[in-house]
Amino acid sequence: MKSSHVATAIALALGALAPAASAQPLYVSPIIVVRPPFFPVSNVCKHFDKRPCTAAELASPWYKQVVLFSAGFQDSERDAFFTEFDRAIDQMTGAAAGSVWSVQKRDQLLFVGYFTGGGSLTSPTASFGAHVAIHPIRGYLLSMRNDDVYAKIDAIRANNEIPNLRPFSAGVVFNTTQTGVTPSSSTPTFARRSFGIARFTVGSSPYVLTHELAHAGLNFLDEYTETGFQDMSVTSLDALSPFLQLDSTWGGYVNSIPNASEFFGIQLSEIIANNGSENVSTHRYPATVSTPAYGGDDFAYQGGALFGLGTWHMAGLNLMGANNFQRAANDGFAFAHSPAQQRVVDEAFAGGARRPNDRLVNAGPTSGWPLAFGSTTHVMMRDADKHHQFQPTRSYNVQVGWYDRVWHTCWNGPFPYPCYDDTWRTAQKTVSPTALSVDLKLSALYGTATLVQKVLCDVGVTDANTGSGKIQICDVDINTISNAFLPTVKFDIPYQDTDVPATQWLTTYYWRFSTNNGQIQSGYTGWSSFYRSL
Repeated sequence: MKSSHVATAIALALGALAPAASAQPLYVSPIIVVRPPFFPVSNVCKHFDKRPCTAAELASPWYKQVVLFSAGFQDSERDAFFTEFDRAIDQMTGAAAGSVWSVQKRDQLLFVGYFTGGGSLTSPTASFGAHVAIHPIRGYLLSMRNDDVYAKIDAIRANNEIPNLRPFSAGVVFNTTQTGVTPSSSTPTFARRSFGIARFTVGSSPYVLTHELAHAGLNFLDEYTETGFQDMSVTSLDALSPFLQLDSTWGGYVNSIPNASEFFGIQLSEIIANNGSENVSTHRYPATVSTPAYGGDDFAYQGGALFGLGTWHMAGLNLMGANNFQRAANDGFAFAHSPAQQRVVDEAFAGGARRPNDRLVNAGPTSGWPLAFGSTTHVMMRDADKHHQFQPTRSYNVQVGWYDRVWHTCWNGPFPYPCYDDTWRTAQKTVSPTALSVDLKLSALYGTATLVQKVLCDVGVTDANTGSGKIQICDVDINTISNAFLPTVKFDIPYQDTDVPATQWLTTYYWRFSTNNGQIQSGYTGWSSFYRSL
């Protein structure tokens, strides 16, 4: 029963016991109705200075909500969780956190703490199935069922328990002080949700809290290199691209194309490290098209998303960096943001695209259609900002050009004969983004499955489908996974396909595209071509 209902019941009971009105004055002692000691608090909402939130503030999109849940806290430890909740607010917004996002924008943050109860972390009744497990890379990890957290948020909304609950970032506090436990997060892109979920233990430092919740809210990837991966390139993952299977989100036309993911140039490295996270790219100069009035970035240093090579990030000491493999003195950690990160922070809290969605490539067919039949054919675009957290692509402009044969009569002396001139023509269409996904079957990877498991766990892909349910791929031996569960990981991909006209026989067609993110129209890619035969 809610506290308001308890208070009402007490008041009604007292009213029933009161004597009937009479001519004689009746004097009673004042009664103060207080929250009964047996009625526990389940949630609170506070500003950085601990002021309570108002309903109007929760409803305002100007404020961004950081929601923290408990895991492994039993009912007797309810107060301990809320004490930890207050401590986390201080750690994230105080002087120890430097100038990171949670300090800069603390006036816009609302912190929501929600006690979820359950058993201890060693119990099967721990909330969200939370427990400490062996990490595939380092020490121990914090394991839980992310879907249970999302389901809890949906239930809170459905019951109107916290009106206008809209997490910007979410975290789960694990009730353990065990050493060697690695915090982790899922980014919104890989969670396939509007926000990700961070996992950390009690007593976490300002670094852990702000870093992990930046993954979950700002869609940032790590900019450091994992030990042992400093000489490994993210492009090594592309050998696994043939194992990507196009799923039901694709049109039926792909079913007739052998090795469709290869044919269209879909690369696993791009899905992992160039898929909506603005602070890491698979290119030193991420902008691949020129847009008037906008310059490109220089991601001067290699390293990020686990790998030492093939991924790039901007110079500058920052929250997502580390000091283990520094390329230069300004390539490491600080409680600060690189210019690319700061751009995202400003956009997240103030709105408005800060740059064009200009990380574009004509992806495929990789070597052109050897034979194209019919009046249309399909082409593929790669758009690294398609799943951008704050300025996703809203539409594509696709241009097709060809030399049209304009027939007329020519003369050879007195003899006429048909001839034509090649006249350049173009056609344009607007395409809305569509959700396209691929499945990666872990059971088919054999000797490379361990590498894939490490990469997926690092970027926050923790769940795999088995057909009969989900497993936590980060805390199950990969050989057991491959041999027993035949699991599949699904990715939303940074690609967009479309059909283009090709009505003229024996003609080379050219195509290119640009993007619009709702405010800025990007420049066009270069022209690619395919040949229409019959």
